Amino acid sequence: MTKLVPIIIGGSRWIQISQLSAAQARSLKSWLPSHRLKNLTFNGILLKDCVDFSSYEYWFKTHALTSNTPLVHDF
Repeated sequence: MTKLVPIIIGGSRWIQISQLSAAQARSLKSWLPSHRLKNLTFNGILLKDCVDFSSYEYWFKTHALTSNTPLVHDF
């Protein structure tokens, strides 16, 4: 599984859930409280379903890496 790189908006780091695979997005959304999802504007573009990078990073380390999904290496 590939870890997303955060987008910096207003000095904070964010990821957009729609950038994940469908299975990963479902897993993260089921774990994440709904009030953590934010709509943000970046360079005049509305980004829906954003979550702060620290929450994503915690989920990635505790849930994504422990799942049975094989890791993808991009060399």
